[in-house]
Amino acid sequence: MKKTTLLSLICIISVLITESMHSQEKRPLSNKVFNQNYTPQNLKGLQDYGTIKCVTDEYELSLQEKFPNRSTEAEFENWLAPKLEARKNKVKTQRDVNTVMTIPVIFHIFTDGSGSENVSETLINAQIEQLNIDYANLAGSSFDVAADTEIQFCLAQVDEEGNQLDEIGINRITDFGQGPFSTGEVETNLKPATQWDPNQYFNIWVADISGGILGYAQFPSDSGLSGLNVNGGDANTDGVAVTYYAIGSMDTPNPNGGIYGFGRTLTHEAGHWLGLRHIWGDGGCSVDDYCADTPAAADSNFDCVTTDSCTSDSLNDMIENYMDYTNDECMDTFTADQSSRIATVMENSPRRLELLTSTACEPAMVYDLDGRVKIDALNIDNCEYSISPDITLINQGNNALTSVTIEFDIDGATSDSYSWTGNLVNFGDSETITLSAMSISEGEHTFNVSLVDANGATDMNVNNDNDSEDFVSATNLETGSEIVLNVQPDIYGSEITWELTDESGAVLYSGGPYEDGEFTQNPWTGEVTVTYMDELDTQAFTLGDGCYTFSIYDSYGDGICIGGDAVPDVNGYYALSSNGEEFANSCDYGNGESLTFTINALSTQEFQLNQTISIYPNPSKGILNIKTTSDLPDNYTIYNVLGQVVSSKSIRSNADLMINTSEFSNGMYFIKINKNDQAISIPFIKE
Repeated sequence: MKKTTLLSLICIISVLITESMHSQEKRPLSNKVFNQNYTPQNLKGLQDYGTIKCVTDEYELSLQEKFPNRSTEAEFENWLAPKLEARKNKVKTQRDVNTVMTIPVIFHIFTDGSGSENVSETLINAQIEQLNIDYANLAGSSFDVAADTEIQFCLAQVDEEGNQLDEIGINRITDFGQGPFSTGEVETNLKPATQWDPNQYFNIWVADISGGILGYAQFPSDSGLSGLNVNGGDANTDGVAVTYYAIGSMDTPNPNGGIYGFGRTLTHEAGHWLGLRHIWGDGGCSVDDYCADTPAAADSNFDCVTTDSCTSDSLNDMIENYMDYTNDECMDTFTADQSSRIATVMENSPRRLELLTSTACEPAMVYDLDGRVKIDALNIDNCEYSISPDITLINQGNNALTSVTIEFDIDGATSDSYSWTGNLVNFGDSETITLSAMSISEGEHTFNVSLVDANGATDMNVNNDNDSEDFVSATNLETGSEIVLNVQPDIYGSEITWELTDESGAVLYSGGPYEDGEFTQNPWTGEVTVTYMDELDTQAFTLGDGCYTFSIYDSYGDGICIGGDAVPDVNGYYALSSNGEEFANSCDYGNGESLTFTINALSTQEFQLNQTISIYPNPSKGILNIKTTSDLPDNYTIYNVLGQVVSSKSIRSNADLMINTSEFSNGMYFIKINKNDQAISIPFIKE
């Protein structure tokens, strides 16, 4: 039995993964993570085993800095005692009651659509099966104290809106690319942006996590358990993050995972998410994991070798326990006391208790008439300041879907409509619709789309009739702007390159790689001292009017923040400015990122004109309408692709906004619309 004063969101970090898995992995930079020094145990793990498998204590210290009012261990002990005693009495009087608690799971997989990071449905199904085997005590434990936790996991069948998932339990996310992602990116960007309601889903984020991190979990809040703080963490980060190559099972191991490819990383992290501590109590022989039936252990175990590190109890370390650090294949045990802790969490902790009433694992309700719209891609053209969204129309009902009316807008302005006709016969049949190009101004926007009717009637399920997506268009700079780029390399400068290209993709300027810096690390304390880092690189560009893209890359995939928390007082970064005003700044960008900016692409008046004038429908089979949200334009002229005028007219009334194109030959045309000495040209297709 072991006792601790620190608790946290748990992480397993393997710094040295096999070269075949991560050929670009580089040596750890410092003794810090989460801006905290590594514990002596973690330094020992690095020196003796080449691994750092958990940063529990370090994360807890960072949380104490972030939340100064976190409760003390004594307060948790006092809180735990009556709850745990009440549960023991309940078990004594209801021994015949065997209630299995089922937790709905959604796997958020971060991918670019291909590669090993795009974890297969087969591996996800295998992982869930392994979780259920492990938590049901079916893995073959030889211990008398081994116990069925009475926890099972099911894959969610529906999304947050009640729509049937294409892949059960899986939400593939391509907006962020394939990574690798730092823990900072995961916590700050990925988790909050993609989490599903934690009261209805156990969120598991699957990604390529940089630094060889296998996974980490967030402890429950208000659990009533000793050794856990009241505030386990923010609701919008609640769940587990795990690296892609640790997803698998004993029967279906991940081909990229090696000794960690059998699914036990998630078994371990889910244990933390359910309130379990490491069996060595994150301390020594006298430190508690709050479970009397786990033998005392002096430290974590990394191999499948029987040992008795605390001889006072004459018991071997329980290296088979899922809450140790041994290889996946060694693990097969949760104990009765660990099971009691899990049950106490499920009966008391918010976002755990509510999961027991979630219906996410039930099939979606099917209506007779149910059309669904969702945004697939905005297709932003930053150089033309336009978007041409792809919208998917899905039949989610029993009856065939033959016609719908779709309305859409930008930033809630006056909406346009699109009338679709077709024949989506079966449930799940879909068709992608590309809307006509819409002009946008620079800055932040929201595109909204909604399904107004289905088959000329009211849609029977309005919960999936709307979708929206935020986006940011390119910065537009004044003619003659001086563009200044500052690049401060991190210590690994040889990994950094950048380039500036024009609209055609031609490279105008480029830089890097830079020189690697130098640092020294105390072999006993792990303390890092930076003795050299390449100097700030400042470049000034004189560019003509046009559209440009700046791209910066890191061959290792961890950006240029110098390892994030590793050396927080010395930071790499890049920044772009125009006439002394900064318009871009970043360092934590993984493999790389690109941003587009324009120089006098459109005047302010032209921006305003693009925002107030549009045409529909496009393509057009007959009447082409000019739509304006302000005063009437002055006139229009229509040109064919050869530049020949095929029609023109002054606009004096609303009737002049309706153009009969039935006499036009099929093909592409351009309509130039003039107003107050300004003009815009919009392409359209005559069918």
